[in-house]
Amino acid sequence: MTADKLPGAKRWYVMRAGEGQRFTFGGQLATVVARNEDTGGLLEVIFLSGGKGATFPAHRHKTSHESFYVIDGQLELWIDGKKALLSRNDFANIPAGSVHGYRMLSHRTEVLTWSVGASLAHMYSLIGEPYAGRVHPDSPFAEIPAASREKAQAVSDVEFVDEGKPLDAQILKPATTPPKGVEAYVIEAGEGERMIAGQDLFAFLAHQGNTGGQFITVTTIGPAGDRVPDHFHEKHTETFFCLDGKMTMWADGIEISFLPGDFLHVPAGTVHSYRLDSPFTRMMGVLAPGLFEPFFRIMCDPYDGYIFPLEPRPFRFDRVMQRIGELDLKLVGNPGQPPAARR
Repeated sequence: MTADKLPGAKRWYVMRAGEGQRFTFGGQLATVVARNEDTGGLLEVIFLSGGKGATFPAHRHKTSHESFYVIDGQLELWIDGKKALLSRNDFANIPAGSVHGYRMLSHRTEVLTWSVGASLAHMYSLIGEPYAGRVHPDSPFAEIPAASREKAQAVSDVEFVDEGKPLDAQILKPATTPPKGVEAYVIEAGEGERMIAGQDLFAFLAHQGNTGGQFITVTTIGPAGDRVPDHFHEKHTETFFCLDGKMTMWADGIEISFLPGDFLHVPAGTVHSYRLDSPFTRMMGVLAPGLFEPFFRIMCDPYDGYIFPLEPRPFRFDRVMQRIGELDLKLVGNPGQPPAARR
């Protein structure tokens, strides 16, 4: 499926860059690519874009846990009285109850957000208007009208907080790896809990401990390689985002060329696989719930580097096979065969 209309039911689908339900508010654009009704209530995914000075006022969500990942530009993010300057590929974890807001600092800023809990996609339909364009409008920033805020507060998981912009707030220092518990934090580009498997570098930006088990967030960077084995999961959903380079995805036998900005939703029961196709490819996965975390810890080795090695490490798929009964992983075809050597 490659249309702006979302499926409205839990099944696999792909949304190309710029596609989705679009709402404009205050000179910004919210592009919704996954809602609770599309993912079985597991998560929602929204792209936000706007120009320099575009702002979202301080607010909190009672039940929704939200994450931000900067795709382009710069973002000043306020969380619980502190502020952080986020640039491309920086990440922020925002638990339910945290007061937060932002101001875009570049003439084009784009942020990928995802959330679990109540519907935040519905909030954007209440504070904004349907929009036909694929990029944010070239118009001055404007405050969200009070009437729109009140309507959103009445029927969605948002409470606006009148505390102004913390211009002189304490700086929220970036973490190099996710902390142990559920708390607000930011991670700079390239950091995270890094692990290596073969020639692919994985990094946890959020593990189960940071999200109460609701999801995990993992980035992957690597060179062109071979297709991973076809597989499916019985208990969790995966979403894929291509950030840099080029990939090929497969879902239930359908081949999908995957480019930066593209999004794929793969619910439980969907046979899928992927291949990295360019010399440098970066993708992100959000898996909900987060129960697949042990797979990465079994398959991968800790890694101190920030780029994948020229010579691949041994691919320890044998360790996965030894403990496959503990994992939500069902291999299809020729189980136990690791990917071929990288070309």
